[in-house]
Amino acid sequence: MQPVRLPDLGETDGVIIVEWFKSEGDAVQAGEELVEVETAKTTFVVEAPSDGRLVRIRLQEGESAKQNDILAEVE
Repeated sequence: MQPVRLPDLGETDGVIIVEWFKSEGDAVQAGEELVEVETAKTTFVVEAPSDGRLVRIRLQEGESAKQNDILAEVE
């Protein structure tokens, strides 16, 4: 399993998950946009870390996350 982690976005208290572009079970490619997150100042897209299948989404739209949290898992 390869975790999809929220990267360091600088000085922020965290993000809100805005929209998942893929669903559990979907095939993904490294660098493909997976999820849009929002800070108090901007929006940011988190990409797939590797080729595989999105097997688990840990945080749903509307939930909050902090730096280095695992958002999903790719197998």
